[in-house]
Amino acid sequence: MNKIQILRKISQTLFFVRALIVTGFYLSIVGFIKRFIIGDRILATIITKIIAIVLAFIAGRVFCGWMCPFGFLFNLVYELRVKLFKLKKLPTVDEKIHNKLIYFKYVVLILVVLAYLSGVKISGYTLAYLLLALFLVLGFIYPMFFCRYVCPVGSLLSIFARFSIFKLKLDENKCVGCRLCERKCPMQIKITEKIDQMECIRCFECMSVCKKGALSFSAFTKNTKKE
Repeated sequence: MNKIQILRKISQTLFFVRALIVTGFYLSIVGFIKRFIIGDRILATIITKIIAIVLAFIAGRVFCGWMCPFGFLFNLVYELRVKLFKLKKLPTVDEKIHNKLIYFKYVVLILVVLAYLSGVKISGYTLAYLLLALFLVLGFIYPMFFCRYVCPVGSLLSIFARFSIFKLKLDENKCVGCRLCERKCPMQIKITEKIDQMECIRCFECMSVCKKGALSFSAFTKNTKKE
């Protein structure tokens, strides 16, 4: 585990503990989405939202990979499967299905906004924990399932991330095509073909496993092509 991974683990843990304390140890996906997308008057929530959006403009979906309490949980469950089954390659969804399913979270975002505008209220402890259990199971099978395909917070931040200043960059002059980065990417991004900055959660797992130093994170850059 390199320094970036250690820092990320520390950041995720601290924000997860903070979330537990703020919510009184009641982790509700529905409540989290409502507070972030719809908003409330709690100063801490407003500040968190502003920070997440500003970070998305600057460096992409940093909130998803470093600060989100649910991202922390889903990260733990897929890492648990990797260790239990000693996986060398992360499980993937069929590419054709994956390429369509990543847009579903935008549908969820629209539905959340429409539900709010129409006055529909969704709440309840049972629903909250059933949803959490469901996505933990799905996240155990397919890494970061909720973050990839369902989370409306992620979809909102990905819109800003499209215009981020700092981007993940592939130097094709150094890349040897081993695709080790892709096998370790929890978001199933085809890194050696095209880095989808909107889907990338800046976990930097790809950079940590690249033995050729072909991946970097810097401002206003494009992939370096082989001549």
